[in-house]
Amino acid sequence: MMRLLHKFVYPLYTVAMLVLLSACSAEQDSPAPAGNSIATEQTPLITTEVTDNPFEQFDTGYSVRTLMNAIVQPNALEIWRAVRYVSTIDGVIEDVTPQTDEDWERLRTSAITLIEAGNALMIPGRVAEPADPDVEYPAYMYTSEEIQARLEANPEIWSSYIQAMQLFTQATLEAIERRDVLGLIETGGTINNACEGCHAKFWYRRDI
Repeated sequence: MMRLLHKFVYPLYTVAMLVLLSACSAEQDSPAPAGNSIATEQTPLITTEVTDNPFEQFDTGYSVRTLMNAIVQPNALEIWRAVRYVSTIDGVIEDVTPQTDEDWERLRTSAITLIEAGNALMIPGRVAEPADPDVEYPAYMYTSEEIQARLEANPEIWSSYIQAMQLFTQATLEAIERRDVLGLIETGGTINNACEGCHAKFWYRRDI
């Protein structure tokens, strides 16, 4: 009897396994439903044509003045205003220094942004500022056309001023990471010197 039972059960077990394997194979071959979170299609890649000029892939539509106003100036002011005080004959009436982790992290972000803004400014092909015939320039400033001409005639000098700003900002970043208030004051002043030197060369007339 036991021998006959084994002969009967074994074929049933074999049939069941074949049915199960067939179902798994069909499930693997069927396409995933539209709402499935696992996408079967690859996201299309945006490709750019390889050219001899590596700078062509950069968007330089924003002018130098736009980057100065939107990125350089606000982040530099964040660093320069981090430590300040007003002193009178009655003593210090305002004394501001970075106090919290958030204060130092905000300064760190500004320093890194300032360094990277320098990289953007050195990309060739960016205009100094859009020409606007309705703008009246003060006598001590070059016009947009004059600024553009000076930048194109002195690209190495232009880059050297920006690299100096980046170098001094890197020193400021290191002071920030050490949470060194005195170092922040000293290095912040050198950033300002680099900026003013560049303005004196490319933006302000020397004969006024």
